[in-house]
Amino acid sequence: MDERTGASGPQLPDFSGGGSGGASGSGGAPRLPDHSGGADGRGGEHGAAGGSGGPQGSGGGKGPLLAFLLGGVGCLVVVLAIVALVLSQTVFKATPEDPTSGEETGTTAEGPEETEPEETEPSEFVPTEEQTDEADGEVTVAEQPTVDCTIRDNVVETEQVEGAVRGGGLEFPVPEGWEVGQDWSGGSAYQVDQSFAHQAVENGWYTIASVAAVDFPEEEGGYPGAEDTARAIFQCGISRDEVQEIYDDPAELKNYRDEEFTVDGHPAWIVSADVQISELALFHTTDAWRLTVIVVDTPDGPAVFDGGAAVGHDQQVAGLESMIENLQVL
Repeated sequence: MDERTGASGPQLPDFSGGGSGGASGSGGAPRLPDHSGGADGRGGEHGAAGGSGGPQGSGGGKGPLLAFLLGGVGCLVVVLAIVALVLSQTVFKATPEDPTSGEETGTTAEGPEETEPEETEPSEFVPTEEQTDEADGEVTVAEQPTVDCTIRDNVVETEQVEGAVRGGGLEFPVPEGWEVGQDWSGGSAYQVDQSFAHQAVENGWYTIASVAAVDFPEEEGGYPGAEDTARAIFQCGISRDEVQEIYDDPAELKNYRDEEFTVDGHPAWIVSADVQISELALFHTTDAWRLTVIVVDTPDGPAVFDGGAAVGHDQQVAGLESMIENLQVL
């Protein structure tokens, strides 16, 4: 209450039972509140201003309404919380595991999409049997020698004639473009009485062909026959130190041939192949060396033709074929 304006501020109710608003009413004994809503209206004004929250007047009706509204809001919050909890356990849970929907995730995990790559993957990496057989037919890996590859001292005993190369009881004609007279015997295993023809290829390399007598030491078991001797000389020829800088180790062979043969009516054995040149070797005119070893059982003992040609040098390859075709027993 404002003490300076006592007439205008709220006053105690008048219980004197007197008039409706006499002069003594403002400060007399208390009275019952007026429920008529008449002209005096003091009780209504006091209820609103004092905020007593009683059932009388306009202030008394706001309490239940506010409680009802707050209760409705609380129920709505509870419902929304339950919905959010349900959603959090269904839709959103799959997101960290898989950015796709739950249906797509199920298809990927359990459907045919999972097994289909397993069925097709082997065909992408594993060659078929047909491809494997074809590759095996084209390239053969050379076997390493099972002998000592003994190099014998070469002493030429057979007299040479013009236009031919002789040695060990064999002879072949000298093709055009080939030269004779050089001794290349330092790399020939199990051969004596050996004579040569040669032709340059490139980078200081030469291809050679020779005929000689076969000489297997007794300490190695002696002469093992035409077949084993031809294989041994061929294997020693492509594994010696001098040729390791141009062939792979082990060497790869194409057009491999290992079979019985006949020379001038005499039994023989031939081993022949195109030995592939390593990618590290700096050759520009050839990618393989055609090597041929033929061991012949002559009347005077075993003899051998050991020749080669650079593939791609047509004249050289033709010369090698001419030597083989015209090889004779003396």
